[in-house]
Amino acid sequence: MLKATNLPTTHAFNSIKVLYLILTIVGSIEPWFWLLQNPSALLSPSFFLHQAFANNIAAGLTTDLLISAIAFFGFMWIELKRLNIPRAWIILYIGLTFGVGLSCSLPFFLYRREQLLERPV
Repeated sequence: MLKATNLPTTHAFNSIKVLYLILTIVGSIEPWFWLLQNPSALLSPSFFLHQAFANNIAAGLTTDLLISAIAFFGFMWIELKRLNIPRAWIILYIGLTFGVGLSCSLPFFLYRREQLLERPV
């Protein structure tokens, strides 16, 4: 058993890992589908921020996403240390978050975490 999670260390089929991988793929495509609907917003950071806070609904979703990203970075920092993974991996996850979206980086991190938890102890 894994000490921190009390999960068995068998190498049986892990359906949650498959779900995380599917969400990573969908989360890497979906944001760009919407962002490419208005490519001019991608070329101007000020216009992008103006659009992100264009109304109360957009502002609420944007701030929710920013808070979620900050929580994810904190969780990731702790988990990388706990799993003895070099914290240089943070560069990849931050790049994915700001380059693609949290909908890609978070499920990818959880997928990789599941892989690491399956390692023999």
